[in-house]
Amino acid sequence: MKPEQKTIKKSEKKVGFDRFSMYAAVVVLGFFCIAAFFIYVARNSGHNEADLSYLELQKSYVNDRGLVGRLMVSIQVNEGDKDWLADHKVALNDQFQKELTVIDLETLRTKDGIIELQSELQRKFNQVLKTDKIEAVMVTEVLLQDQRSD
Repeated sequence: MKPEQKTIKKSEKKVGFDRFSMYAAVVVLGFFCIAAFFIYVARNSGHNEADLSYLELQKSYVNDRGLVGRLMVSIQVNEGDKDWLADHKVALNDQFQKELTVIDLETLRTKDGIIELQSELQRKFNQVLKTDKIEAVMVTEVLLQDQRSD
């Protein structure tokens, strides 16, 4: 064999070895990408373990003789009643506005007052809509501002 042929064979072996390394790296990288994808999907499957669905009603403002309140509530139903909740969104917003006209904002300064409001809203919503699908009403925002001049 001539020295030129030895050099050619060594360079061919080196190119072949480099290609094997590249293919092996691509396969390993692909395996890790697939594994990461399945881990991500398993953790973020979107499964609602509590089987509950929520609807946030429109933020509302109330002025009770100089005491101004901003309230926001969320309605909780079972996951199976999600479509029903979406269909009755307007009626729930309207009823919420009506209920705000009769509440005493001073009672919302205490935890017991907020709990009472939540249970009263749940009872009223179920009564007006003639259902028992509303599991809970949660007050998500209460802001009271006293604008009365003493």
